[in-house]
Amino acid sequence: MSKLIWIGLLVGVSCLAAPEHVERHAVQLVTVLRQADDAYYNTGEPIMGNAAYDALRSQYDALVAAYPELPDRLTVGADLPDDAQRVEHTKPVLSLKKAYADAEVAAFLETCGAERAYCVEPKLDGLTIVLRYRNGLLVQALTRGDGQSGMEVTAAIVAAGCVPVSLKNAPETLELRGELLLSFAAFNALNDRRRGEGLAPFKHPRNTAAGTLRLKDYAEIARRGLAMRIFEVIETESPPASHSDALAMVSALGLPTVDCRVVSGGEVLPAVERMYRAGLDAAFPTDGVVIRLDERAAFERLGATAKYPRGALARKYRAASVESTLLRVEWTRGETGRLTPVAHFEPVEQGGATLQCASLHSLDHLRALDLMIGDRIQVVRAGGSVPEIIGRSPAPRTGRETPIPPPEK
Repeated sequence: MSKLIWIGLLVGVSCLAAPEHVERHAVQLVTVLRQADDAYYNTGEPIMGNAAYDALRSQYDALVAAYPELPDRLTVGADLPDDAQRVEHTKPVLSLKKAYADAEVAAFLETCGAERAYCVEPKLDGLTIVLRYRNGLLVQALTRGDGQSGMEVTAAIVAAGCVPVSLKNAPETLELRGELLLSFAAFNALNDRRRGEGLAPFKHPRNTAAGTLRLKDYAEIARRGLAMRIFEVIETESPPASHSDALAMVSALGLPTVDCRVVSGGEVLPAVERMYRAGLDAAFPTDGVVIRLDERAAFERLGATAKYPRGALARKYRAASVESTLLRVEWTRGETGRLTPVAHFEPVEQGGATLQCASLHSLDHLRALDLMIGDRIQVVRAGGSVPEIIGRSPAPRTGRETPIPPPEK
């Protein structure tokens, strides 16, 4: 091979590499997103709110889209704990593509077919659980896990009493996906009981539901009032021709299902808006609205990417944010010796509260946010109470920003 050809090959390879600072930022984002996934799916103690997570994930997705040569290192869900009883899923448990504007929903409808029928459902904020019934008996319950395999939690689900363990006139094989939830009423009752027992109250229904599932005290699991809402039929003999009919079949068997409204393509946007408004006062935590093709055959023809089905979409709503200026970062050391950065910013008002500092999870989180002293930042209140920085403001830097000093050893 001639020297000229070798030079051409080297130039081609170099053109395929993303800039070093882009690769470094992608690695930083992956690191903290994996930490967040593990905390969210495995421990039930999230290290950040949905808005902060979605903002970081959007940054990462934008990098991968802008630089196709970057490997997409994120999967659905999280790796299972080493001591988990791992069971393979029949079909991958995927996530949903997110849309934050009506224009994105309109593009989705155009791709899928604006003349088709769609199901509009609340996006419940709980834990995805796979249920396997054989000859009407519940034989296995699994968590989402990493999307390919999940952790067996059958005993905990039976103890919770949130689904029947036997069904009458059920098909021989029935595999379902549902959302494990704790209603606001059950959550408040649990916290009242804990206060009466001199224990600290829990902070969020979703996290409490996840923690409850890992308890070994089955009597306590039974007392907490966990609920389930089935949102998908994965496998059964002679499945119904539509998603809505499949949910009706499941409901007729005595299983609780998600609220499903069938509308035409032209009615999707107003139906989504109505369901979102209703979700603000719902009995269970919600974090958006799901839009899904109703016709099973059309849904399956569209297929899926490695992460989400093409025939469904999650309409999400961004938390209201306020802008401030980052003044300094201080480091606190916990009992284990771990350092946690605390960002201090110019005081701002939101929801009747004054916000002026926000705890970040780790040095990795700080790096993923790519902050500098003097940056204009966006701040939200996670869960309506805890201040969080979700990123820098869209305006470009002025050049007067300075690097954040590293923690003292």
